[in-house]
Amino acid sequence: MAEIDAATLSLIYDSLHEVVFLLTVESDGGYRFASVNRSFLAGTGLTLETIVGKRIDEVMPKDTHPQVIDKYKEAIRSRAPVSWEQVAVFPAGKRVGHMTALPVFDASGTCTHILGTVHDVTQLRQTEEILRQAQKMEGIGRLAGGVAHDFNNLLTVILSYSDLFTRELRPDDPLRHGLEEIGKAAARAAGLTRQLLAFGRQQVMQPTALDLNELLTKMASLLGRLVGEDVKVVAHTVAPLPRVFADAGQLEQVIMNLAVNARDAMPRGGVLTIETANVDLDDDYATNHPGVVAGPHVMLAVSDTGVGISAEAQLRIFEPFYTTKEHGKGTGLGLATVLGIIKQSGGHVWVYSEPDQGTTFRIYLPRTEVLASEAAPPAPRDAGGLRGTETIILVEDEAQVRVVMRGILKRHGYQVLDAQNAGEALLLCERFSGTIHLLVTDVVMPGMSGRDLAERLIELRPSMRVLYCSGYTDNTIVHDGRLDSGVHFLEKPVTPDALAVKVRSVLDGPDPHDGGR
Repeated sequence: MAEIDAATLSLIYDSLHEVVFLLTVESDGGYRFASVNRSFLAGTGLTLETIVGKRIDEVMPKDTHPQVIDKYKEAIRSRAPVSWEQVAVFPAGKRVGHMTALPVFDASGTCTHILGTVHDVTQLRQTEEILRQAQKMEGIGRLAGGVAHDFNNLLTVILSYSDLFTRELRPDDPLRHGLEEIGKAAARAAGLTRQLLAFGRQQVMQPTALDLNELLTKMASLLGRLVGEDVKVVAHTVAPLPRVFADAGQLEQVIMNLAVNARDAMPRGGVLTIETANVDLDDDYATNHPGVVAGPHVMLAVSDTGVGISAEAQLRIFEPFYTTKEHGKGTGLGLATVLGIIKQSGGHVWVYSEPDQGTTFRIYLPRTEVLASEAAPPAPRDAGGLRGTETIILVEDEAQVRVVMRGILKRHGYQVLDAQNAGEALLLCERFSGTIHLLVTDVVMPGMSGRDLAERLIELRPSMRVLYCSGYTDNTIVHDGRLDSGVHFLEKPVTPDALAVKVRSVLDGPDPHDGGR
């Protein structure tokens, strides 16, 4: 069999994707580069002149050199290959390599060379870190959703009673101011729970086909007031821009949160740039960004010229209650809310920042073929004159919430049958001889969900209408953050006016036999 000549071996050596190098073991125990292949040069950004003939302590970063020497000594002692993972910073950037050192011995048993190979696992480790962060955030999101659910029940009680008692007092009553402050504090707490739900992707969305350019135009004056005179707002938009299917109010919240963060990052002023673009995310991008689906997207970018975000902080900026701002300057929920809203809308958030070089947040939302709705939103109704005489069955497992909601409904003239669980509600329906016009039920209850209860009761009373109340979404009546068709829903925390308006709206709405339920 013919031997492979040196030129062919050199060609093979240089064509290998793996990094390969050969070290000479010197008499003083040092190691000197005898040769390296092209992949070595590409991965490190070094040249042959700066490597071949040099000792490894002249080439390797000083912080990694001691570990490498120890591994070479171990390979020589064991007379066997030794593998380990190494992080090193070269001109080409920070690399993570799976290293192997193979000792080569001469006829006398002396180690003359070390053959080294490196498999670059930088991308793999980055992807693993992204997945770990995603799993961590998913767990925090579930916890946040559960906490928000319990708080929304408590806030229903606080908001409702403070509202009801305030109405009973004269304008000059000394107790009135205290009750109003309680209501304001509870309303702020309700805002925090909404942000927690947004982070946990458990908000109920009302998506429509949106043009982000139109949304930004409507927000232009608001953004100017929000960032102040020291910050110049610049817009670079691409038109025509495909539409996205998302909740307009939630996207406004996203833009405002990013604008506030940008303003705070530019205490001496600067430039806030907002861009839109029509982009296609390819398979490579999707592979390197877990959770991203390749295809046509609309991009929204918000950039500032501020202080930037450190690499360490970037790993945590989307966690709820984590903030780089001074104590008292932020809740740490702004970016958590942004992430939750965009994820629930089927999108993706990417951030790039360096200290003192500014920050860019890029948001990618899938394009939609859904046509924009021309229907105007219904005008808000005044709850003061909304009364009725219909019979309502109220099902709520939290006693305090049930009591206050029953009181509100009775104040508006309704006859109320109340139950703490599905079993009681079924018995009430079987025993009550009159007409029950409406079922108002919590969604998540022990034993039987509100949706299952509604289906059972409608078998007994087909003309009955249904209104669901909940502090967070689940897969019972909401899928991907969107209400099932024909479902009436009232989000907790419930206030007296909101309950009165929604109940009257459902009762006055289309007949359930005509597909209105």
